[in-house]
Amino acid sequence: MKREEKVIVKKEKWHFFKEIKYAILPFFIFVAILLITYFGNQLLYNLLDRHGTDYPKIPLDDQIPLVSWFVYFYYLTFPLGIVTFFYLAYKDKKSLYNIFVTLCISFAISGIIYFFWQTEFEKPDFTPVTFTDKLVVWTWGSVNPINCFPSQHCFMAFAVIIACFNGKKMNIFYRIFASLCAIMIVLSTVFIRQHFVLDIFASFDIMFAVYAIVHVCKCGEKMAARQEKREKDRQIKKLLKSTLKNNQ
Repeated sequence: MKREEKVIVKKEKWHFFKEIKYAILPFFIFVAILLITYFGNQLLYNLLDRHGTDYPKIPLDDQIPLVSWFVYFYYLTFPLGIVTFFYLAYKDKKSLYNIFVTLCISFAISGIIYFFWQTEFEKPDFTPVTFTDKLVVWTWGSVNPINCFPSQHCFMAFAVIIACFNGKKMNIFYRIFASLCAIMIVLSTVFIRQHFVLDIFASFDIMFAVYAIVHVCKCGEKMAARQEKREKDRQIKKLLKSTLKNNQ
């Protein structure tokens, strides 16, 4: 590779990071909300010795088998969400901000529901044989069997689907791949016996209702416009500072 080509490649890499740096703060804000709503309720469950309540299952729940290999899709949730989040940030600021606001509100709603109406999923009797089976059992025991209704894993999966649907500038193959993975993640929540079917429907209703409101209110457009204005102001200040320095 020629020296000029290496310089161009290096500039393109830095261009990517420069374009997504605005999304770092929203990302950490969302992570903070996730930790508070999910693990905060887990902590209260232990400290206050609370117990989750059961709620009526639908007939379909009893017909869904335990399929261990779905656990790998279950663990794909947040890596896929993070990649899609920053990829969307690189391609479409407005859509990124809409997804960000939708996720924050949806997770906040789920945290409130967990606090006032905590549901618990009783795990089935299962003897692990393979490594995959043991990973499922470890997943069951890694946290308390609560925070079920609605499913935050489904929130993340639906956010990926929305991002792929609206992110017209994203690569078509990535959009198809990510959407299929998101669907498998939703299915994994019931096939590894982490959630009931109603948890999925609750997540779907909340997520898309919140997104519709956020989209109608044009939150993404407003936040993107403010961010771009701040960026232009910084560039102007930087240019003025450089000009003054050169004139001295």
